[in-house]
Amino acid sequence: MNQIKDLKDVGGCDKLPYFFNNGLRFLHLCLFLFSLSLPINLLIKDSLAQEINRAIINERVVTGRGVIVEENIELARNEAISQAFLKAIEEYLVQRLGSQGIADNYQRVDEEILSNIDEQIQDYQIVSEFRTDRYVRVLMKVRVNEAVLEQKLNAMGLLEIDTIQIDVLFLVSEKKEGFPTIYWWGDPSRQTSLTQTGLLLSRVFEDKGFRAINRSFFPPEESYDEGMLNVTLTVEEAVKWGKLLSAQIVIAGEANLHEASKASIFLRAIKVMDGTTIAQGYREGIVDGDSSDEDSAIGLAINNWANDMISHIIEGVKPTQKVINQIIIIIKGLKSYRAFLHFKEFLKRNFPEIKSVLERSLKRELVKLSVEVDGDSRGLAEKVLIHPKRPLSFEIHELSDKGFTLVVR
Repeated sequence: MNQIKDLKDVGGCDKLPYFFNNGLRFLHLCLFLFSLSLPINLLIKDSLAQEINRAIINERVVTGRGVIVEENIELARNEAISQAFLKAIEEYLVQRLGSQGIADNYQRVDEEILSNIDEQIQDYQIVSEFRTDRYVRVLMKVRVNEAVLEQKLNAMGLLEIDTIQIDVLFLVSEKKEGFPTIYWWGDPSRQTSLTQTGLLLSRVFEDKGFRAINRSFFPPEESYDEGMLNVTLTVEEAVKWGKLLSAQIVIAGEANLHEASKASIFLRAIKVMDGTTIAQGYREGIVDGDSSDEDSAIGLAINNWANDMISHIIEGVKPTQKVINQIIIIIKGLKSYRAFLHFKEFLKRNFPEIKSVLERSLKRELVKLSVEVDGDSRGLAEKVLIHPKRPLSFEIHELSDKGFTLVVR
């Protein structure tokens, strides 16, 4: 009869060989380590895959070509590399701003970004290179420095164009050869239709997020100065129209439709709040002689002007950021900690220009406060001294741009 031996039995030949026992233990250990390492490996693999995918997304494969002049191969090679860098940055900008965003701001992008590309390249690798008798061509992997580019685009205001809405009023006359000049403000009470120029201006600016004021829906009720009815307006007269119709920006000027294939405009953008001119210029639109559509000529002129000027208009209308200063207020002569808390609450509740109040040191003889204020030290000291709700009677000493000392009486 067959016998089932207990593996724990140490008797004679029924004991398993030594190498078998060790092998079994080793197998168990391997299985345990595998089960433990599997989720770790998967996590590492997933993280690595994400990093690789991110790198691949940020990495661009581009080509460049440099012309060989006077057998200077090295110069041609450098030209090819620079061309590849430029292509990589252009691809990133199109991806970030869109093709229309690039077209609308191409002059500024070219001057402030594309003219200096070296610092905007993070890393690159030449994958392949060959040359002929006339040129050197390279195939490269290029990674742009996104942090630098984002910072530049943000400083230029190009990342905010789509979110800004500005009320704009058009005071642009239109002159066709053989016809009298058309301009609506000559007789404001008369309901006139939009001219070709006015219609195209409204369309272009509304596409950029502006709100074109329809003066027929908002008839001004106030009386007009005589100069406000002239075909050519001064800056002051244009600003008066802007204020009457609640505009932030007035676009004033003239459009001339010379013939079917040619038109020109001279426009200036005026900030209604302070009467400053923030953009102005002359542009022409010329189309092929085969075209008979006047809109194409005047439309080209308007688009050229808008592409160069709208980013400056948006930048000019942005509210000026106020400077936050950090000043030190030293308080001498407080009788108790409760008195200090009352004074600190007094500062925080009664002065909206104060952004924060923090204790720097608390001693029996004096208290030192660090105060962030939207303004200057002298202006705040004056307000604190004359405020009717001040909880203490005090004098102000040692006043400077960096702060002041408050001495409790």
